[in-house]
Amino acid sequence: MNSKSIIFAGAHIDDYKWLGQQVNSDDTLVCADSGLAHAHAIGVTPDIIIGDFDSVDPALLSSYEGRSKIVSDDDQNTTDLMKALSQCNLSNPVHIYGAVGERADHDFSNYLILMNMERPDNVAIITKTETRRVIKNSFTFNGNIGDYVGLFPLSPLQDLSVEGVKYDPSVLGGPYDFGWNGACNEMITNMAHISFTSGCLLITHSLQMRY
Repeated sequence: MNSKSIIFAGAHIDDYKWLGQQVNSDDTLVCADSGLAHAHAIGVTPDIIIGDFDSVDPALLSSYEGRSKIVSDDDQNTTDLMKALSQCNLSNPVHIYGAVGERADHDFSNYLILMNMERPDNVAIITKTETRRVIKNSFTFNGNIGDYVGLFPLSPLQDLSVEGVKYDPSVLGGPYDFGWNGACNEMITNMAHISFTSGCLLITHSLQMRY
């Protein structure tokens, strides 16, 4: 199995026991600026710390000198998440934690970052109760009966079809363009398959226990 890259961004994470369980010894851990605080809280040493360092605790950052690769990048035309992604092997899975928070502009910016990637399908934004992905190709994912799935076109989708959920997109009808609202669909099997021939789609997969 190919190892994955993990990115810790700076948004609040309230369950460090859970977060620690997401990191394996063979993963590449990249901390985006103040995301370093999450690594410190769970007692793991990141492979790479990158950002413009406008939000990380300077004393904390200094304590990792000689232990982690520290990359200072003050390019204000790129976000810390973009900088962190540049350090990852995008051919393998990339899991991002600490990217969902109280700032809606940050959340939506993250979707646009993934949308502008050539192949964002391997990248997942993960919280304890939800996974969010931006995909440009047909995609299959596992879940549980009763989980909720949201489908939100970011650019026009052609030939959209979905298997394993309660409502087929044809119930609402097209066109499947930005503004089409596929919220609150429900998984009826343990696997969902989404297919389309062109376009870009945001998927939200929420665990049943959240509701």
